[in-house]
Amino acid sequence: MSVFIGGSAYNMVRDVADGFVTVSERTFRKYGPGDFAEFSQEVNRFLTEVRSNQPPVTDTEAIQKRQHRMRRLQQALAIAASVLQRRR
Repeated sequence: MSVFIGGSAYNMVRDVADGFVTVSERTFRKYGPGDFAEFSQEVNRFLTEVRSNQPPVTDTEAIQKRQHRMRRLQQALAIAASVLQRRR
């Protein structure tokens, strides 16, 4: 059984970016060191993908959506790093 919400790390990261999954410290309570590494890798990969898709300067709604996705992913990565650091 996968510890990731949605079945895989990529699906979970995509759902976090879109706001369907809210990440907290409790989200990572069953994660092992390998799971944290896989989650971090997928977050960094998806962040790169989101950053590479730049909307036109005049499309403020698309710019806001992109910024919200990046913020959610960066917060999830920070929370995961914090939980991992506390476990050591």
